[in-house]
Amino acid sequence: MRLQGLALTVLLMAAAPLVAQRPQTPPTTPTAQTAQPAAADPLDGYLERWQKTMEQVQALSAQIKRTEKDQTTDVEKHFTGFTKYLRVGAGATTQNLALLQMTPDGKKDFSERFVCSGALLYEFRQSEKVVMAHELPKPRAGQVSDDNFLSFLFGMKKEEAQKRYDLKLTKTDQFYLYVDIQPRFAADKVDFKRAQIVLNKETMLPRRLWFESPNSTQVTWDVVQINSNDKTIDRREFDAPTPPAGWKMTQAPKDADVTPRVARPSGGN
Repeated sequence: MRLQGLALTVLLMAAAPLVAQRPQTPPTTPTAQTAQPAAADPLDGYLERWQKTMEQVQALSAQIKRTEKDQTTDVEKHFTGFTKYLRVGAGATTQNLALLQMTPDGKKDFSERFVCSGALLYEFRQSEKVVMAHELPKPRAGQVSDDNFLSFLFGMKKEEAQKRYDLKLTKTDQFYLYVDIQPRFAADKVDFKRAQIVLNKETMLPRRLWFESPNSTQVTWDVVQINSNDKTIDRREFDAPTPPAGWKMTQAPKDADVTPRVARPSGGN
């Protein structure tokens, strides 16, 4: 089973403002014998600044909406919710904490809730009234595990991103930058065929994330409001949750698949 919610970490990976672009050294005038170098891809600069910024992100919150559209039936589902992220510790002891909650529009009870306490990911299963505790894999010594989705996204280097995904800055307009994403490897192609993230051109904060699943269901995450320096976030929000009345806590099997790379639609396989 692959869990929901990782799309939020994709939003988080681009959530903090990117630092101002550093002044470029004026190029020397090429001689007649020197070939003109190819123009640099502007996306490289964004990726470098994203990498440096994500290393400094400590606390983030966002109000979000999600739309799922089934291309076969043309049926849409709409959800509203929020996410929070907190980094604690430093170096080898760093922990990436997160929570996500989504509620179907017009409904009172949430349909999805996840709490990542660092070592464990707690999945609230509304239909079963169960909080399932999944143990997150630990990275190998000296490495950031790409199986621990928060560590992967918040520790990912520019070179890793370019190796794993085909990234293209496909459009810019007065307000936004549009970056198309395609997976290079089979493991990622199981999760999505293509995606696009839209960044606010002035603040460099994410405005929208869209992706298409292998079954052609289209999922759009809209970031309604985002705070990349939320000092109101409390560390205790990410502690092991107390199950609601009538619910029970249970441990997921060791072989359960708990680390999706992108969130699938709620009706996905």
